[in-house]
This record gives sequence, structure tokens and C-alpha cells, in this order.
Amino acid sequence: MGESFDVVTKCVSFTLNEQFMEKFVDPGNHNSGIDLLRTYLWRCQFLLPFVSLGLMCFGALIGLCACICRSLYPTIATGILHLLAGLCTLGSVSCYVAGIELLHQKLELPENVSGEFGWSFCLACVSAPLQFMASALFIWAAHTNRKEYTLMKAYRVA
Repeated sequence: MGESFDVVTKCVSFTLNEQFMEKFVDPGNHNSGIDLLRTYLWRCQFLLPFVSLGLMCFGALIGLCACICRSLYPTIATGILHLLAGLCTLGSVSCYVAGIELLHQKLELPENVSGEFGWSFCLACVSAPLQFMASALFIWAAHTNRKEYTLMKAYRVA
């Protein structure tokens, strides 16, 4: 009769310093050398969402200024910031998937553990295209309004 092991799982929170620790070639073996690819993928997938959030907040402030000033240029800047935020989100998702795949090449999952992505990963995958669509809408709106603004200005001069 085979032995059965009760697997106990518990959540462990990492400090900020532990988020940036080096990953090793053999996970768990500190003498195996540093795996630079996995280390920097982990750091990027941790930092890029914060960069994306900062770009979105800065874009919102510029968008608010665009409404107050009634100027077209802040609207274009808001669209560009949303585009950059979408690229950061997409980069973060890509770094996470690549890091997990590299880890799975080194370690195999236990028999009763399924390696599926969770709901937060799905939300991140949905948010990147939404940020791209918001960017396209801002840039399109600025371009459309610029034509109407030019026509209105020409009408006033005439």
C-alpha cells in the first residue's frame, strides 16, 4: 500500500525585498547560480502593473485638464498614455506566463495539483485590450474634434 501525504498549503506574504530576490537555476538550491532570465521576468511582472497604473492615473489627470481647458492636445496625450499603459499590462502578463513556463520546465507539478491560471490573470488579459480600445477612442476623438474645430474656426473667420 502506497503512502499518502497530506499536502498542507498556506498563503505566505512576501516583503518588498523578497519580491526582488534572485531566482536560482535550481529552485530552492542557493548554490546553483542565479537564473537572470527568471529573475528579471519576475521583477518586470511585479513592476509593470504599477507603471501601468501610474500611466492611467496620469492620463486621467491630463484628460481632466483637457475637459477644463477645452484643448485637443491633452486628449491626444491621454490616448498615448493609455496606449503605453496597455503595453505595460500586456508586458506584465507576458512576463508572468514566460516566468511560469520556465519554472514548470524546472519543476513538475505534484499529481493532485492543477496548473491553471486564475481569475486575476483573466482580468489582466482582458484589461490590456480595453486599454488599447480606450487609447484608440481618445486619439480618434481628438482627431475628429480637430477637423470640426478647424471648420468652426474657418466659419467664424468667414
